[in-house]
Amino acid sequence: MTLTPLFRPALAAAAIAFLCAQAMAQTYTERAYDPPVGSRWSIVSSSESEQIGGGGGPKTQQVRSRAELTIEEKLADGFRVTYVNREFNVTGNAPGTEIAATALGALKGIVVRARTDKSGRPVAVENLDEVRSAIRTMIESMAKAFEQKPQVAGFIRQMLEGFLIMDEKAAGTALMEDLPALAAGQNNGLKPGEVRREQDETANPLGGAAIKSSLVTRISEWNDKAGTVRFTRKSEMDPEALKTATLDIVRKLAAVSDGKITPEMLEMSKQIAFTTDAVTLIDVRDGMTVGIDDRATSGISLKGQSLRKVEKKTVSVTPLAQ
Repeated sequence: MTLTPLFRPALAAAAIAFLCAQAMAQTYTERAYDPPVGSRWSIVSSSESEQIGGGGGPKTQQVRSRAELTIEEKLADGFRVTYVNREFNVTGNAPGTEIAATALGALKGIVVRARTDKSGRPVAVENLDEVRSAIRTMIESMAKAFEQKPQVAGFIRQMLEGFLIMDEKAAGTALMEDLPALAAGQNNGLKPGEVRREQDETANPLGGAAIKSSLVTRISEWNDKAGTVRFTRKSEMDPEALKTATLDIVRKLAAVSDGKITPEMLEMSKQIAFTTDAVTLIDVRDGMTVGIDDRATSGISLKGQSLRKVEKKTVSVTPLAQ
C-alpha cells in the first residue's frame, strides 16, 4: 500500500512519539552517593578563560588544581571527609594573574577536615581554627617575601584574609570549591523527563553585580545497566535582570558626566545587547560524579563595539590507591 502525502506527516509524528515513549520506558534507577569509608579520590580541575575586547589584545587565564578527598567516616546525615589541595597553578596574561597564583597557591597543603551532607556538599569545616592559623602563617610569610612591594603584599593579604572571616559553612564552599559542583549530580532525585529550575547568578561581563538567571537541569542520557547518567544544566537569562544590568550601565555613564541620565543615554541603552550561553554536563557513575564539562560564553555589544568572555572548565574524579 502506498501512503498518500496527507498521511505521511501523521505517520512520522506517530513514529517519533513511539520512539520517545520507548526511551521514557527505559528503566532508570538513581544510585545513591555512597563512597566507601577509607576511599581516596583525586579531583583534577582545569579551566581556561579568554576575554576579547575592551582594549588591548585578548586576556587569557588558565587555572589547574589537583586535590585529594578522603572519606573518613559515614554519618547519619552525610560524611566526614578530609580535603587537601596538592597543586594549584595559575597562568596567563589577564590582570592580577601572578598575584592570584601567589595568594591561592598559599592554600596548597592545608588539611581541611569537614562534614558534608548525603550528596557530598560541604556543610561545615570542623578544624576551622587550625585552618585559620595555617592561613595566618602564610599571610605573614608572604608579607615578608613582598616587603619590597607593599602594594602587592597588601593585595595578597586582602585576598587571603577573606578566608579568616568566613564561618564554618562558607569556608567549606570556599576551601573545597569543586565539591558543591560535584554534589549537583549526586542524590539529586531527578528523574527522566523532569525539569528542575533553580535561581542562579551569571557573571556580569562588565563586572559589578551578577545578573540573575534560571538554572535548568534535566537528565539527557542514562544507562541503567552500566549505572551511568548524564545531567545537562543550562543557564537561562532573566529578561528583567538584563534590563536592570542595562540601566546600571547607563547610571555608570551618567556618573562620569553631569550625573544626569539624558534621553540620549536612554536611547543608547536600547541598543545594548547582552548574549550568554552556559551549559554544564555532569557525568555520574554508580552515584558519584566522575566528570564535569562546563562551557560558558558571555558578551555585550554597543554601536559596533563588543566585549566577549569565553570560559571552559573540566573536573575529573578518579580513585586513588588506599
